[in-house]
Amino acid sequence: MSFALRPPSSAWEPVPLAADRPVSVWGWFKPPHAPHTVAIHVPDEIWQSPDAAACLTVRRLAAATGVDHLTGWTVYGQSCQLDERTAAYLDAPLPRPPHGADPQIVLWSASVAAAVPQPIMAAPAMPYAGGGDLAPGENPGPLFDTMAYYWSSIQQIEMELRRTRMQLEQALSRLSSLNRELNTDEALAADNQDKKDWQEARRWLRDCAAPLSRSVKEIDVGIISGAGQRHRFEEIFRQYVQPRIPFPGMKQAAVDFEMHNKSAKNVLQAAQVALSKGSADGERRANAVLQRIAQKVRQKRNKARGLNA
Repeated sequence: MSFALRPPSSAWEPVPLAADRPVSVWGWFKPPHAPHTVAIHVPDEIWQSPDAAACLTVRRLAAATGVDHLTGWTVYGQSCQLDERTAAYLDAPLPRPPHGADPQIVLWSASVAAAVPQPIMAAPAMPYAGGGDLAPGENPGPLFDTMAYYWSSIQQIEMELRRTRMQLEQALSRLSSLNRELNTDEALAADNQDKKDWQEARRWLRDCAAPLSRSVKEIDVGIISGAGQRHRFEEIFRQYVQPRIPFPGMKQAAVDFEMHNKSAKNVLQAAQVALSKGSADGERRANAVLQRIAQKVRQKRNKARGLNA
């Protein structure tokens, strides 16, 4: 299909290089910031095959993407205007991108005044629809590094969250076992003040259990969980960051990775505070009242034994 007739891409599209061999690159046609260009990403497996890599020339890429009116190109951050002098480079095999360079290849097409409108076909959803795209030739490496750093941090926090969640469950179990009615011996030995103090201690137990339960729920189904935003970040990392494939909205995605990392830290800190402070306070109050009543139970039993002796 001619470049002029193509609708703008909403996802990376496979672009076959030649009909006689199964070699494809990824193309993004008419991005919003540069509607007369097509960005090309070459998969690593092509560079690992000398035969496939030999197919990579500017002319072949232009033919594969339907760019009939090529005016220039950008290769690994270096731009080149097409003229009589640079036309000799059209059939030169493209080298592998150097380490740390922008891996994108961008072809420029002449502006088309009136393109035939085409229906936009359904395409796989992208993680971000618009803002924060890279400018032509901009190196995406620092953004990939930022997202990879925060994803690694998020995974470490998740490991700590799993350990903390187990501790939360154990604390809830202890609070639940303490929050009970006085048994017969305790009820007979306790005076009115003891019983009043025990009702107040049970209220403390319930109040202390509430933030623990909230933390468990936040870990299980909150924004940082699989039911929240986690799977979205995992998909972005797996599909784009790890293979280092640029995508629309990279700058905003890097900000969102940082914010998700902060959210995970906040959830962990809230759980640890609830665990160390609230749980300890509730258990301490309840055990203090129970120990006082237990002492009275022992005294009553000893007194009964003395009378029976």
